Amino acid sequence: MNKVKKFISWLLLIVFSLVIMYYFYQNNRYNLLSLYVVILSFVPFFSSFERKELATRELVLIAVMSATAVVSKVIFFFTPSVNPLVAIVIISGIQFGPLFGFMVGAISPFVANMMFTQGPWTPFQMLTTGLIGLIAGSKWIRKSENNRLIMSLLAVFSGVLYSLLMDIWTVLSIDGVFTWTRYLTVLVPAVPFTITYMISNAIFVNILIKPLSTKIKRVKQKYGLKN
Repeated sequence: MNKVKKFISWLLLIVFSLVIMYYFYQNNRYNLLSLYVVILSFVPFFSSFERKELATRELVLIAVMSATAVVSKVIFFFTPSVNPLVAIVIISGIQFGPLFGFMVGAISPFVANMMFTQGPWTPFQMLTTGLIGLIAGSKWIRKSENNRLIMSLLAVFSGVLYSLLMDIWTVLSIDGVFTWTRYLTVLVPAVPFTITYMISNAIFVNILIKPLSTKIKRVKQKYGLKN
């Protein structure tokens, strides 16, 4: 019976989503369409997160890692392109797995923007950093946590991914229409900032991964956490 209800719920969500997306597309509301797609992409993750039986201490760890990421960004508020938030999201994914990494990555920008500025761009930031945490939590990456070269390349890739995805929002925010010409016009001037972000990510990951990972592993061992 529960499976039938779940199937019907997902079916209704899909139908509703298709109708909404078609409406936005027909009315050239590409900005709202993209925003809805971003929000929709969180559903499977939050759904699987709710199904997983997490102990209170694991929820606390997500809150602690998210808070650490937020505080790190606040400390470096005067240098937007240089902050350890992504590095902490990466370390969270490596130490706890893809779901945990996605959650920390999704929550951190949302909380941080409460202190800075919330806006339609927030879901894009949440999705992008969530994906970074998800990638960092993959088995291959986790096995290579002691390889500084791979960690640096992951950090650099994260900077590129963040810039590429967020510039899509920048283009859409103009009038809701996406074109490759506009995208390149926005992307090219941002190259110096992207390079700075890539380098700072690599530096922060290499500085923080050993001390943070050591502390996290002690906590996991103490409380019998397995990820």
